[in-house]
Amino acid sequence: MTDMLRKTPVPQPPPADRLPGDEAPAPRRVIAGLVFTELLIGIGFAMPLVASLGLKVNEIAPDDKESVLSSVMAAGAIAAFVLNPVFGHLSDRTAGRFGRRRPWILGGLAAGLPAAVVMATASSPAQLVLGWVLSQAAYNAALAALAAVIADRVPAAQQATVSGLFGAAQFASVFPAFLLVGLIPDNTTALLLVPGIAGAAGAAVSWTLLRGEKAVPAGERIPVSLRSVFTSLLFDPRTSPAFTAVWLQRFLLQGANALIGTFGLYYLMSRLEMSTAEAAALVATTGMLSVVGNVVAAAVFGKLASRTGAYRAFVVTSGLLMAAAMTIKMLSASVWPIYLATTVAAIGLGAFYAVDMALVLRVMPTSTDAARWLGVFNIAKSLPQSIAPLLAPLLLSLGTDPIGPATDGKNYFALYLGGTLAALAAVALTPLIRHPRLTRD
Repeated sequence: MTDMLRKTPVPQPPPADRLPGDEAPAPRRVIAGLVFTELLIGIGFAMPLVASLGLKVNEIAPDDKESVLSSVMAAGAIAAFVLNPVFGHLSDRTAGRFGRRRPWILGGLAAGLPAAVVMATASSPAQLVLGWVLSQAAYNAALAALAAVIADRVPAAQQATVSGLFGAAQFASVFPAFLLVGLIPDNTTALLLVPGIAGAAGAAVSWTLLRGEKAVPAGERIPVSLRSVFTSLLFDPRTSPAFTAVWLQRFLLQGANALIGTFGLYYLMSRLEMSTAEAAALVATTGMLSVVGNVVAAAVFGKLASRTGAYRAFVVTSGLLMAAAMTIKMLSASVWPIYLATTVAAIGLGAFYAVDMALVLRVMPTSTDAARWLGVFNIAKSLPQSIAPLLAPLLLSLGTDPIGPATDGKNYFALYLGGTLAALAAVALTPLIRHPRLTRD
């Protein structure tokens, strides 16, 4: 890989005065490749996050499962926080006949399998942390390169539509996780191995579908130094206020989702006093309902956003729906409100991920490489996953839950209130998103 790092043309977002339709549409094969590959990467992330990490922790550390799960999740999120923009930075500087993106996509998908083996065979929290960090490294290498394919090969007029399909694939990747958790909740080894096997098996298909990327000529080399890698993690908010506002919105909405999602299984066991098996079954059922809502909302809102250009309106709608869903869960003490909250949250989150990629492609700085900036943007998705597991135990310890059983001692009312406030704060940032390329909203 070292001899492939060469000076490459810096991809620029289309200028503000370029009209939609000026560029030829992306080939359907490339769009199919984006959706299929995102599905594989999503399975790699989703299966452990949905339940298998929680179930594995419950096996190896049942007496301290909340704090151990928090540590595992935080370590993986920190790895994603650092590695996503770094891999994007390296992808932008990769040269060779196979292009800049496909080698990283193939390598990341293949590397997910050994990482899954480490997690599946873990007998201690330390080994589980190692496996999850390796998994984050593998799939973030693939994701950083894949997201840049949208900037490289999808014209502006199609980006909202493709962003919606991309989001739909991300949500659809959760379906196999919920299905398997419902079918084999006691087979943690299989639940951890399936994502790695799926990614490795599908790597060749992704490689084929995404063919056609122009080879980067072997020109002058750009040295990749520790300094360049470190600076790939940073940006100056003062020079790009619109990008900063979009970054913060994703951070807050993802933080709200992570805050209440990480302990979803334990919430049902505490608030509704369910057994582990009952809670896992309900997680699987509501999860599949959520996936359907996410996929439909992402695809529909992505298409609508592409036609109207009203990206900010969809972000506002998303934030309000997510706040409403968390308020319902905050006040719930029975099963049926959980289904209602799940449906509302599914539509809200689907609407957000339908447009956030297209929105950031319009407001990100134009003087730097696309994969690096998309990697920085992905920090807003991964960083909350490290902060939320650390913040959640603090919120859970604040007083007593006025809705749940007093014997448990976990304040899920405070936890969901924190998520609601984060979603509303994201909505409040919308007026700050102003950019010459956002002229129709």
